[in-house]
Amino acid sequence: MEAKRLKAKLAMVTHLPAGNDVIISYDPEDRNYVIKIRDKLKEAGIDVWVETYDLGGGANVFSKVGQAVVDAKIFFYLISTDSVKSKLCQDQLALAYVSKKSILPVAIDDEDDVSKIMDNGMRLQLAGFEWSFLDREIIEDGLPSLVARIKDMLADYDSSNRDGKAYRTNTFGAVANMSWERFKAKLLEDFKLDFEQTFGEEDTEWLLAILHRELMVEHAENVSFENFIAFCTIDEKVLPVWSRIQEQARESYAMREVFDMDSSVRVDAIENLGKFKSLTVIGALRDLLTDKDANVQAVAIISLARTNSTDIETIVALRKCLRMKDRVVREAACLALGHLGVEAVIEELVNLWRNDIISNVREAALVALNKIGGPKANEAIRVTEVLEKEIRSMKSA
Repeated sequence: MEAKRLKAKLAMVTHLPAGNDVIISYDPEDRNYVIKIRDKLKEAGIDVWVETYDLGGGANVFSKVGQAVVDAKIFFYLISTDSVKSKLCQDQLALAYVSKKSILPVAIDDEDDVSKIMDNGMRLQLAGFEWSFLDREIIEDGLPSLVARIKDMLADYDSSNRDGKAYRTNTFGAVANMSWERFKAKLLEDFKLDFEQTFGEEDTEWLLAILHRELMVEHAENVSFENFIAFCTIDEKVLPVWSRIQEQARESYAMREVFDMDSSVRVDAIENLGKFKSLTVIGALRDLLTDKDANVQAVAIISLARTNSTDIETIVALRKCLRMKDRVVREAACLALGHLGVEAVIEELVNLWRNDIISNVREAALVALNKIGGPKANEAIRVTEVLEKEIRSMKSA
């Protein structure tokens, strides 16, 4: 009964098919306001989908929701005292963030009222986005300016880079390296108020630990100028350092949210993460290889392959998946290691090709061997094929 109730409620949260302009996430209590917003947007020629008119039913409803969020150009979050408490809205917001969507927060309740009941994860995810406000009593009066803002956002959609002044820092001076402790102290000094107001003490420590990893601090506990600039650079643009810190925080917190076992869009989020290549994402995907849900494991394996990460920790984790009980996990691991061209697993792949009881796994192992290629893989394939041919010949004799 609980699963049916959740699915019924999920169907009431906004969805849209791939290719549309806007997806609106809202709580069913606010449906009447959403209908007015939807009609005004459609009247202005904006593709928007609300309610369940084109979602359909069936077991794949959860997948449709996740795909809708990922494919939308703008994630419109109608903020109210009801929607900020909705787990389904929280899930969709987290997925929208890790999918790098343009997020448009629109509040119909007082900002202070919703902020009081908003959890820290949602606060972090929305911190860098400009809110719009509508008055419940005269909501129609605020719609023209909202439509204009959405049209501006859609006009900017094709630009993959966010505006931002190139960041140039004199933190390092003439030196190429700085101790982590000195760098951290400088960071906390320069952005003291920002850290206090945005994160607070506990989350600041959590964020600094993530930055320590993202900056690839060496064993000598030094931060290199080169790694610092690389962290600040997105799509060949050097962005303001605080902008990048906020971006990193939102990404990390959003991953914590969508990886929660209760998340209704968890698999979709994991799959979408494969397009990102930060150390935080790669580390999170590795952690998911030991998840108790085999579907999550398999999707995480494929997503890891898409990051093209070939560090030792990733390869070791993927090799372990070749021995998992679930056949889909073994199959995914074969294909991932083949895609990454890992020669060290050739013998294990040959063993699976010869001996796995599941034909799909055997086929995946052979595909991986061919993908890896090279003298060692080619020889292993040749020898096995010769042996199989001889065995068949003896059986027919």
